[in-house]
Parts: sequence; structure tokens; C-alpha cells
Amino acid sequence: MSSLQIFDNVSSVISEMNPENSILCFNPEKIHSRVSEFKDSFPGTVSWSIKSNPHPEVVRAIVEAGINEFDVASRSEIEQMRYQCPSGILHFNHPVKPLEEINFAYFTAGVKNFVVDSMEEVEKITGVFQRAAKGNYSDVSLLIRFLDPDLRGSDQYDFSVKFGAKPHEAAEIMRVCNNKGFLVGLTFHPGSQNGNIDYYTSMMAKAREIADNAGVKEMVRLNVGGGFPCYYPNRSEPPLAQHFENIRKGAEQHGCQIICEPGRALVSDSISLLTRVNLRREHDQRIYINDGFYGSFMELPFVDFMPPARAYNSDGTLMQSSEDDLEDFVVWGPTCDSLDKIPKSVKLPSKIRTGDFIEFGLMGAYTNATNTGFNGIESADIVIVNQIQDWGPESYVE
Repeated sequence: MSSLQIFDNVSSVISEMNPENSILCFNPEKIHSRVSEFKDSFPGTVSWSIKSNPHPEVVRAIVEAGINEFDVASRSEIEQMRYQCPSGILHFNHPVKPLEEINFAYFTAGVKNFVVDSMEEVEKITGVFQRAAKGNYSDVSLLIRFLDPDLRGSDQYDFSVKFGAKPHEAAEIMRVCNNKGFLVGLTFHPGSQNGNIDYYTSMMAKAREIADNAGVKEMVRLNVGGGFPCYYPNRSEPPLAQHFENIRKGAEQHGCQIICEPGRALVSDSISLLTRVNLRREHDQRIYINDGFYGSFMELPFVDFMPPARAYNSDGTLMQSSEDDLEDFVVWGPTCDSLDKIPKSVKLPSKIRTGDFIEFGLMGAYTNATNTGFNGIESADIVIVNQIQDWGPESYVE
């Protein structure tokens, strides 16, 4: 049973709370729907990347929806998942791990799945095991993260600038790990909001080539990463069914487990962010709200998508406006820093005033997870709502 306050919808949050702080309005049923969609259609195992939203209530919804495998990247995430899902299978997918966290992960938390992208990382892992007198590695899987310099997935994030071995390097790392007695596999990541569905078939074919060059006939696992897109206004990524179909085709040349690690795709539409207008000057297209870049909007300056928005009157009633009544506003956050600004203009009713509210949709990922608390501004509170807006191409402007 959740300890959070429960409301009918976003409107009732306003009318009953009149919140001073920004509010994350969470609908767990959205997560159940997204998990079902993935589990029914993805041609393999669905794990979840906790970094997208580690709030305990969100994690609980993910677990209750049937996810039992998790992408973790730190001791803190490992501890949280061991607490919230003790039987869960954890994949320590960060290619660069502190020695202490490798030791903790395996010997304390029972994590047996790791990712590497260099021989130096392999040596760190084997060194930790050797110092503990562990000489048999047959219970540990090492997936080698690889890239192809000639291929690009997402146009939003290029993860290859930070992680990934080139194909010939990956083959050599894989050969060495296999000879040491590890269970071996491969992994890649297209980057968030990937719109290039051909990336999967190309990279899965490259994975077969790498394994063959390493002399590995049977991998333990091929991880195709996350990056599955969500709907955002003015974006046109292919539907998930096309991503899944290309992965299905790519899997035909592999006899191993195929696994994915979505983050955003499972949680994005489960939360709307409710913000209050702290100031609207007369005849001025600037609006100042109680959340911003250092809070729930940290990601926006670095990507080319924007959450949809709609306005409410101060009493909680939806602000009705025709398309002709909407104007472009510059939205500023609550801190004293001039960087604290939503990077693109937001269309809102021209009559919006101080004390009114703005709901931003599709805010379930990388919002509370990346909040800084800068300037002493509190992070958004979270409540449960029984109903939440379905943000589609035809519905994000009322």
C-alpha cells in the first residue's frame, strides 16, 4: 500500500492542495501498460534501467508490473534493488566501475553480470576476484560493450563518445574473457530516443561477426540496450513495433538470450509535472515558475524534444483556450541563475497569470532523478493520481 497522497487527477491536486512546491503526479497504471507492451512484444527479456527514475514508488510499480531484471550502475542502485526486489537479477552495466563496487556487487549483493569495454576493466574485475581467492569465473558473465564508428543510433545522445570498444578490440577482449572461463556476451546502446531502427540489425550482425572473430560460438547474452523512443510533440520516431521487428530479425543469427534495458520508455508517460506560476508581468512574455533547469528540467537543454504543456486556473479548472489564444512564452525557473530557463518557448493561453498552474506531460524520466537542489529550491513532491492525461499528437493542446 502506497504512503503517498492519492488524488483523482491533476485538477484535484490543485484544488485540494494549492501546492506551493512543484508536484510530480504519478499514475502507476501507465507503467503497468508500458511494461505489458514490452513484455508482450519484445523478442526477448525486458529489464529496466533504474537510473531513469529511482523513486521508490516508481520502482515498486515496475516490480509489481512484472519486471525482474534491472540495469544498475552504482552501489546505491544495487542496494535499492536488493531492498525493493530481493530476487531480482541485476546487471552491473556500467563499463567503468570502482574496485570497491565490483567487490560489493559480487561478494555482498550477489551480482554476477557485468559489462566491460576494455582489457583494463577486465583486469580490475579479475584482480578483485583473485584477491578474494576466487579462481573459478564460470558463474560470472562479462558482456563486452562495443561500438561501430560508422554507425549512429539516436540523434539525441551519442554514447559512443564515452563508452564502447571498436569491433576488433571487442573481439580480442571477448576472446581473452572466454579463455579465462567467464560466460561472455556482447552489448551496445543506440542512445536515448533512438529513431534509427536499422541500427539494431546492423549492430546485431556486427555482434555475430565479433563473436565469430573471438572464436565464441555461443554467447550467454546479447544486450541491445535501451533508447526506445517515447512520443514528444514535433518528433516522429518510428513506433516501437518497428524497433521490435528489426530486433527480431537481428536475433535470428543468435542462439543466446536477447535482452533490452529500457528506462524512459517504461516510465515517461506515467508522470506529469505540475508547476505554479510565481510571476507573470503584464504585457510580458516571460513566465517564472517554481521548477526549472536545476530541478526537473535538467535534461532539456541537451536534447531536441520538449514535454507537452497545458495550463490550469488557480482553482484547478483547466484553462480553456482556442489555438488562436495561445502565445509563445519564455519560461524561467525559480533560481537566481540565468541558465535556469526552459530552452524552447512554451505555448500557453495568453490570459495565464501569477498563481495559475502549468502541467508538463511525459515527465517520468530524468526529472527527480537529476534534481540538484541548487539555490535551496526543494525538489518536486510526488503524489498518485488515478487519471493522467494521454499525451498524443492531437491532445497535448486543449
